[in-house]
Amino acid sequence: MQKDYLESFCREILANNQSIRFAGIANHLGSLIATVYRQGLVPLMTKEETSQYSIQAVLRAAIREDFASKIGRLEYSIGKYEKLIRATVPIILGNSETKRYYLLLSFDSDSDATSIIDKKVLLHIAKNKDHFI
Repeated sequence: MQKDYLESFCREILANNQSIRFAGIANHLGSLIATVYRQGLVPLMTKEETSQYSIQAVLRAAIREDFASKIGRLEYSIGKYEKLIRATVPIILGNSETKRYYLLLSFDSDSDATSIIDKKVLLHIAKNKDHFI
């Protein structure tokens, strides 16, 4: 997987809505492969803190998958904080555990993250999924 393509993909995600602050792609182990911030944004966390968050977000998503046989697969998860909204969106390629990526997003705290993910982000992922293989 080319880092240039993933960064381009993240920039395209940011272009979907002006309230998206950050887009990053992590692998199945939680290592960040690509990150893009909204132009002019001063991040709330350091690069090291963002890397730690990535590992934790992927771990939480993996734990949620334990119940997929009962409740269905995770489409995305959202957490609302005082200063922002975070989302984790799995990008699953086939049945392989190692062919799995996670789109990590942050939004302005007053944005409608659910609507943006449902109407724009998931569609963008579906259109571009073949490029991840």
